[in-house]
Amino acid sequence: MRSAARWLALAMLRAMLLAATLATITPVRPAIAQVLDPIQYALFTKSDLTYGCTGPCACPQVSTGPLAGTFTFYRTGVDPLYTHYALLNIVWRYPVPGTGKTAIITGHGTYDIGGEFALTQRMQLDVTTDGVLQQHFDSGLVPVRAPFPSIEIDVHAPMNVCVDSILHVIAGPQGTESVPPSGPAMRLTASPNPTRAGADVVLTLPTAEAGEVMVLNVAGQSVARLAHGTFPAGESHWHWDGRTASGTDAGAGVFWVRALIGAQTVTQGFVRFR
Repeated sequence: MRSAARWLALAMLRAMLLAATLATITPVRPAIAQVLDPIQYALFTKSDLTYGCTGPCACPQVSTGPLAGTFTFYRTGVDPLYTHYALLNIVWRYPVPGTGKTAIITGHGTYDIGGEFALTQRMQLDVTTDGVLQQHFDSGLVPVRAPFPSIEIDVHAPMNVCVDSILHVIAGPQGTESVPPSGPAMRLTASPNPTRAGADVVLTLPTAEAGEVMVLNVAGQSVARLAHGTFPAGESHWHWDGRTASGTDAGAGVFWVRALIGAQTVTQGFVRFR
């Protein structure tokens, strides 16, 4: 009886541990292109500033017309779900309706793109208009509208319950406004998931690219490097045997396979248990 009770207790404990581990699984992060080095971005022609009443309020809204200018855009960090960018040296201009004058917006901000199930984005801006009016704009987390590295997003600076300022930002690398969207993104899979041993990793590329494929732990630390070099178009296959770069067992837990290919990054999460 004692043996049966001990076996039942161990089985229940294993089931609880497995359920807790599976609950931490994060779905595949959608593949997106990335901007690695600081580059100059420009606002596209349909960018504008709208201010006035929003929601149920009855006062009018005013659109300034074209919002034009540039900013410096570069990557500041990557985590398992999001890629983080900085916007620096913002210098934007718009015509002030009915005055014949031009207002100048300067400042800086941040931009995040990524997500669990679908691509989402968030932009935050701390800007000053004509050296006097200081505002904080925040889009909140919203769906991606344009294929990255292009950006299309509405960023809000609420003044009170009714009055709001909205920067409709449409931007991309300078000289790319008329460039069509890029081709298909790469794909990365790891199976089986969950696994008791290792994992079979498949990377699919539309064209040949140089890069590397790594296994990371849940903290984002490198566990093992699967491949480094130039990968052909189509599928490339590797097997991770569950060991670290030093040859020791990596243990149980949540792991990530990350592919850094050219200017793109994609990750795939999976669970290993014993």
